[in-house]
Amino acid sequence: MNEPVLDVHNLQVKFTNDNRATIAVDDISFVVEPGQVLGIVGESGSGKSITSLAVIGLVPSPGKITQGEIWFRTDPSTQGVNLLTIGENAKRDYRGEAIAMIFQEPMSSLNPVYTIGFQITEAIRLHQRVTAEQADQQAIALLQKVRLLPSDEQLEQKYLEKIKSEYDPQQGSSGLTDNIKAYIAQEKQAMLKRYPHQLSGGQLQRVMIAMAISCNPTLLIADEPTTALDVTVQKEILDLLRVLCKEDTQEKKMSMMFISHDLGVIANIADTVAVMYRGKIVEYGKVEQILKYPQHPYTQGLLACRPDINRTVKKLATVSDFMEEVKDPVTGQIQIQQKEQVNLSYIPSPEEQNKILKEQKKRLLKLETNEDILFIENLKVYFPIKGMFGQAKDVFKAVDDVSFIVKRGETLGLVGESGCGKSTLARAILRLIPTTGGTIRFRANDSGWEDISKMSIADQRLRRLRQNLQIVFQNPYNSLNPRLTIGQAIREPMVIHKPKEWSTEKQKRERVREVLKQVKLDPDWENRYPHELSGGQRQRVCIARAIVLKPKFIICDESVSALDVSVQAEVLNLFKDLQKQMDLTYIFISHDLSVVKFMSDHIMVMNKGKIEEKGTTEEIINNPQTEYTKRLISSIPKFPEEFN
Repeated sequence: MNEPVLDVHNLQVKFTNDNRATIAVDDISFVVEPGQVLGIVGESGSGKSITSLAVIGLVPSPGKITQGEIWFRTDPSTQGVNLLTIGENAKRDYRGEAIAMIFQEPMSSLNPVYTIGFQITEAIRLHQRVTAEQADQQAIALLQKVRLLPSDEQLEQKYLEKIKSEYDPQQGSSGLTDNIKAYIAQEKQAMLKRYPHQLSGGQLQRVMIAMAISCNPTLLIADEPTTALDVTVQKEILDLLRVLCKEDTQEKKMSMMFISHDLGVIANIADTVAVMYRGKIVEYGKVEQILKYPQHPYTQGLLACRPDINRTVKKLATVSDFMEEVKDPVTGQIQIQQKEQVNLSYIPSPEEQNKILKEQKKRLLKLETNEDILFIENLKVYFPIKGMFGQAKDVFKAVDDVSFIVKRGETLGLVGESGCGKSTLARAILRLIPTTGGTIRFRANDSGWEDISKMSIADQRLRRLRQNLQIVFQNPYNSLNPRLTIGQAIREPMVIHKPKEWSTEKQKRERVREVLKQVKLDPDWENRYPHELSGGQRQRVCIARAIVLKPKFIICDESVSALDVSVQAEVLNLFKDLQKQMDLTYIFISHDLSVVKFMSDHIMVMNKGKIEEKGTTEEIINNPQTEYTKRLISSIPKFPEEFN
């Protein structure tokens, strides 16, 4: 009888700092069977990544495994070994060869000064007795396996297409065959000689997968491998990982631990699911059982807070709608209690859905009567491509002849893959980068239009306009100065713009406390520093800073993509509430159409610097006109029909 590949018993990991002990992983047990994908899901801080690092023996200091056993078998029919009782050299033999890991951020995992070919062959030669030439051949085969490099047949076809107009039949087939072989070899070597900065995020993640599977590992640990990727690239990576685990051509089937905060992703790849919260496994079982009949309120909350492209709701549910934490007065431990009356508005009936859609149509008709607030015509942003001797060889058209209008009070969703020009367009509107051509006009108040495109970046009129033109960036960790308290960060725009409404120090402090309340943070936190807050709380501080001057217009540039799904739901609800309170106009940028659908009145799809299509949210989602938009929609992680 075959035994599990991985069998974890009562694992506990503690971090001790300044005589304070924090239990990151608290007495958990699970198994991974041969060829099985175990999905570990939970929010940031739940203990997912520390569990995976404990398995591979890389728990960072001052963390320490204080309890448990981790039994591992390279072959299900052999005797297992407890990874916690073997020496460091023995662990190193297992690590990389029998147990491999794909980390979340490939740019942090690859060395920028070495080619990808060197880094893949280094992993191969470290664990296998092969020559440099054999390692190169294996690296090429791996890059073809992860579909970063075309197959030999595809490269041959590419060459024949390339020379179709130049082919001379008198040359003979022998010469052509030699040329094809030379071309294929050249393309393979060119890929091996590329550096990490020459590849996109999705391509880098494929390199990481190639390195991880280079020694045909028994267990692959994938820690949030698709979080930073576009939905289309994410789908490709998930399909690839699923194929690698289910391949029958392997001598032994690879097993996988797949870590994510998104149950939609887990539903598309996992066989078994472990839901983690505060270091504990709160629910564990077959994927269809967990997703169809969740028992724990935390799992129910995670499922509910995902925006659903097939469902129209007024407000997203959050984990706090399902449960609350209560501290035990005797032990001081946190206990989870399910709320007696759970708000089920996130699953509206067909009648309620129709009612919401009618309200949305009324809103669209009302928006049509509103005045225009932003007018963009033939906007171009080109970047020079340098040739030899630093001369401009060509131009990269990041934004190419874009035109659109935004109404006051509207939310325009801007969607597309990385590199399509979304963020460049946002920065051009705010004049954070120079434009190549076109018109940008903005109406801040009743005094009329201001032509931003004709203002220099140093123009004082542009500085005054920026009181009404704000932006919330993607990463709250990079958006706040770690040396400033959150009160100082929110107060800073008032110091720069000197509004008469808040001229005294007392008025500024009162305004800071007022906006902290608006974004649902405790006003008494004004003296806290960013590192004392969670990611979602930091993003609320960034939103507070953006609204402190009561702007008319806010650009949200991927402002929820770095957040856990439950925190994301809270922030999206907050954006909607603030729009009602302050009559805000948004451009909401995201690569996730589910999020854009929830937020937007109209959607504009960008591809390669151009507008692919534009229409109402329902038109774009239910009746997309272009193949590109259809591909974006089809790539969104969806629950299989049997789970619904």
